[in-house]
Amino acid sequence: MHVSRIEKHTPNILFPEENPGDFKTVYLPKSSLENASSFSVVVYKNLSGILSSNTVDNTSDAKSVISSEVISVNLDNWQSNPNFNISLTLAYFQTKSGQPKCTFWNMSRSAWDTNGCTLAIQRSNSSMCVCNHLTNFAILMSPWTENVDTTALDVISIVGCSISMLGLIITVVVHFHLWRYVRSDRVVILMNLSIALISSYAVFIGGVDRTENKALCTAIAVLLQYIYLVVFFLMLAEGIDIGITVLYVFVTKSRLKWILPAAWALPAVIVGVSMGATKLEGYGNTKFCWLSMEGGLIWAFVAPAMLIILVNFVVLILVIRTMFRSKTLSEKSRSERSKAGVRCLCVLLPLMGCTWVIGLLYVNESMAWVQYVFAVCNSLQGLVIFVFHCVLNVQIRNALLRRKHRKQSKSFISTNSASFVSTRVTEEPFALPKINLSTAKRTPRGSLHSADDATGTGRVSNCIV
Repeated sequence: MHVSRIEKHTPNILFPEENPGDFKTVYLPKSSLENASSFSVVVYKNLSGILSSNTVDNTSDAKSVISSEVISVNLDNWQSNPNFNISLTLAYFQTKSGQPKCTFWNMSRSAWDTNGCTLAIQRSNSSMCVCNHLTNFAILMSPWTENVDTTALDVISIVGCSISMLGLIITVVVHFHLWRYVRSDRVVILMNLSIALISSYAVFIGGVDRTENKALCTAIAVLLQYIYLVVFFLMLAEGIDIGITVLYVFVTKSRLKWILPAAWALPAVIVGVSMGATKLEGYGNTKFCWLSMEGGLIWAFVAPAMLIILVNFVVLILVIRTMFRSKTLSEKSRSERSKAGVRCLCVLLPLMGCTWVIGLLYVNESMAWVQYVFAVCNSLQGLVIFVFHCVLNVQIRNALLRRKHRKQSKSFISTNSASFVSTRVTEEPFALPKINLSTAKRTPRGSLHSADDATGTGRVSNCIV
């Protein structure tokens, strides 16, 4: 503790005077000493284990910890000075704790607040804070974020999501354009997944940082939870359909009647239960419109997602094992089998959501690079789907060729018909060709197309072609 009087000739206050380069420094310039006559400072070395580390917003995604000594500064009549400011340099207890925040103890809220305090200088072992008021000051840390450049992550996410949205839109348009040639249960699930991913990317880019309006932020967080759960359940539907198709070769009954409604309805049930249980507490915070880790609300998304990833991972192993045991692959060379395996992984991993497991690896600050890998893999999920299920899809290329041949055939028939009618009119100007309606063949309404137009079963073994 230090107490001193302030004289008229006092230029400024620096504490401690003997060793200003110490781990803690308090500096008051002369402009802040007007009408002041006394100054005191108290350094509390052991309050970090007693005081709560809760903040005023209490919605931070990472639990903050007190990472410096608590310093209390008093100066009489400082409120009447419009030019008042104070600089404090505080050292960290641990040099690798995370992102520092300059805070003061809000007496009325019994929590740490950042209002009026800014981080001026950040060093490896200390930080300098500048505040426009007096109270008890300390440095709070948000663990495991100091090695992550949030701006870079934002750029990666926005650019990746935009590219994926464009690729998915093209994928949907192409499949709808060639619907009569590529129609199958798996394509229907793929279209639903593409539409859900487009919606999730759009909501994420447009609303994840709309924190200025609390009601809007809460609504966006609820919508993001629902649409991302829909994406995961559709990836589960894709995994179930692929697994049944490959493992049970002779099963032909469509599963869309129960798979698709469940994929869109079950997420609504989960979101409704979590909203009712939390009364919307934890949906959105001061940084992002997403689920907060405080109170465990995040598990309403993480638990179903991890379960779906686990199921799809097991299905993926069974599918690849079945593929490599097939007669077609057994007759190929090791190089060809390796290429087939890599291609199938590229086709199946984005559909089954297995890349999301990368997020589980981010468990400490030394693995912050995983966040960049995670952002790249998942923001470009739509692009990978576009490349392997549209650009490199043999079924799409065959459908384009069949559509081209169909148009040429129609054009040829139309030309020959016009020539035939023209010839008949020339020979018999007033005679029309007679049609026997009683013997004309009729096509039953709603009948299937010919074998050339029918789509295949879409087995995963096609990905080795």
